[in-house]
Amino acid sequence: MYRFLRALAGLCLAAAVIVLPGSPAHAAAGQYTFSTGTMAPGASKTWHWNNADAGLAYRVGLSPQGATPTSTCEFEVTREWYEQRLNSGVSELEYWFTVTNVGDLACSATALLSWIGPTAKLGPTASAPAGQRAGTWYYYDSDASTTALVVALIPSGATSAAPCRWEVGRIMQITNNEGERRHGIAADNVGSITCQAEVRVYAIAASSTWSTGSMAPASTKTWHWNNANPLTAVYAVSLRPDDDIPFFSIERTWYVQRINSGARPSASST
Repeated sequence: MYRFLRALAGLCLAAAVIVLPGSPAHAAAGQYTFSTGTMAPGASKTWHWNNADAGLAYRVGLSPQGATPTSTCEFEVTREWYEQRLNSGVSELEYWFTVTNVGDLACSATALLSWIGPTAKLGPTASAPAGQRAGTWYYYDSDASTTALVVALIPSGATSAAPCRWEVGRIMQITNNEGERRHGIAADNVGSITCQAEVRVYAIAASSTWSTGSMAPASTKTWHWNNANPLTAVYAVSLRPDDDIPFFSIERTWYVQRINSGARPSASST
């Protein structure tokens, strides 16, 4: 049996429709794309999606462009959060994300804002003062499951003076001694007021799995997925511990364009 499995689930698009192998037939899905413009190494830009649907989960992929034979073009979504604000007294849900050029070459990327649902609510509503963690919410599935989660936070409690802003602090996979896998989702209030949020998830069937091999506590390993096509795909990565109680988490994911003999891009995850 694998020590644990990393599940790679691609949100692959045909025209404007996401094709999700193993997903429910009633899933609502879509994608909006735009260019980041040329960004210097280390530079970041932030965008947001107005009038986000409270029943959907959002995720951003990146298709880097501008690599040279000697330098890769590398981009990462370094932050994402959900925000509720009152516009003239009318509540609006927004999805925000920050994109960073994490390579050493000035280049650009196509941002792939994708959404999927309907999502399922987890447990009680999260509530916490500004700048604090509300706790950890758990999604359970069977030990044999190979799914990846897309998580959404639906804030509420904004005032006319300040939005309600929530961010996923961490997602970790845990196997307990009853053979279930738990996805632990930490929810953080990253705004300036006390407010609350629903924690919601959508599970995607994995398209590829493999073993990491044995890993020491606090150690990390990095893999990459070659030829990550189509270029309109967004990837979700998960883990399945194979021992009782331990937990693992994905620390970073980023996308890389590399020029090689086949001139094909690649995507990396860790």
